[in-house]
Amino acid sequence: MLCHAATTITGVLRSFFVAEQTAARDGFLQSRQPLATLLGTAALLVGVVVSRDPLVVAALAPVPLALALASSVSLRQVAARTVPVAFASLVVVAPQAFLFPGRSLVEVAGFAVTADGLSYVVTFTLRVWTGVSLLAVLVLTTPFADVVAALRRLRVPVALVWVLVLTYRYLFLFFSELRRLLRAREGRTVGARGLRQRWRELGQLSGTFLIRTLERGERVHRGMRARGGARPPSPYDRTGETGPTDVLFVASAVAVAISAGVIRWLL
Repeated sequence: MLCHAATTITGVLRSFFVAEQTAARDGFLQSRQPLATLLGTAALLVGVVVSRDPLVVAALAPVPLALALASSVSLRQVAARTVPVAFASLVVVAPQAFLFPGRSLVEVAGFAVTADGLSYVVTFTLRVWTGVSLLAVLVLTTPFADVVAALRRLRVPVALVWVLVLTYRYLFLFFSELRRLLRAREGRTVGARGLRQRWRELGQLSGTFLIRTLERGERVHRGMRARGGARPPSPYDRTGETGPTDVLFVASAVAVAISAGVIRWLL
């Protein structure tokens, strides 16, 4: 069971982060300079974050879907990455529908659902879904290496970029190592085991996994130093030309963010 869970988690990580096939398609965002894609997505995310009015949030919700369609990204792929997160946020914020004061709409188990509470729950969930959808479209259309290159062009500190790169790469190694340990344990186990025996084996497995993880980190560090990693790192140092369409996309996204901020300030 644990082996199956580790395999599932590894598969989910790979399906979320690795999207070379989609990123290689001929689409709108794939044709944009990675820096423009990152800046435009960040501006749209700011617009979503600052929005509080339900009408503004509803107007921003179709934006990631439009970008996905223009970039030849399946809406099913976007939904698979965003609906679970939106549903989780809905479950967390659902009690606010009963706690907010205001005009009562309906009673459920003796508790009144208010108009303001329901509006807050719907707006919050829609904001979460829109923000996660924008990130999903960014991941699906822009390779991770290009995102890192864009961060370098934005003069993000090299140490921070390096930590991001190593974390990204190490996630796959982490779960692959765990899956190998679980498979080895299952392959050497014969017969049924009680709950106490399972807990003892899990403790031993956790200790072994921690030691192997530390050893692997030491080997990675030594390999980096042997290849010149003792110098200040400069990963993914790339350049690219920015076209008029890239500028227009970023300007439009910034205009959306500013408009959302102005509307919130006026209201």
